[in-house]
Amino acid sequence: MHLTKSEQQIMQIFWQADHAMAQTEVVATCVDRKWKERSIFSMLNSLMEKGLLREVGFVRSGKTYARTFEPAMSQAEYLAQVINERLPAAELPELLSFLMQKYETTPQIQKEMRAALRENAQ
Repeated sequence: MHLTKSEQQIMQIFWQADHAMAQTEVVATCVDRKWKERSIFSMLNSLMEKGLLREVGFVRSGKTYARTFEPAMSQAEYLAQVINERLPAAELPELLSFLMQKYETTPQIQKEMRAALRENAQ
């Protein structure tokens, strides 16, 4: 699954948010970008088609109503899907080894990782 740079930026906004958002709120959140309303509309629809966003309701926006969206998958799920599409299963141990070297893991995180491995081995 490929995301454009703009789609990645939009998804980061959604992954960091703690609530569903309408298109206008997405634009207001990303002040360093000057997206046109039509561009945002197209990107939101593209992200829904890719299965990353889902429509969850409506909010009042002026005299009309606007759709609200939330992530359909977490950032971790998205990254796992990207890795799944690009990395052969035989290279997973090496990937995990590199990740363990790059991140400081607490005993709790290590315990959760072992539990996840055991759960998926069954």
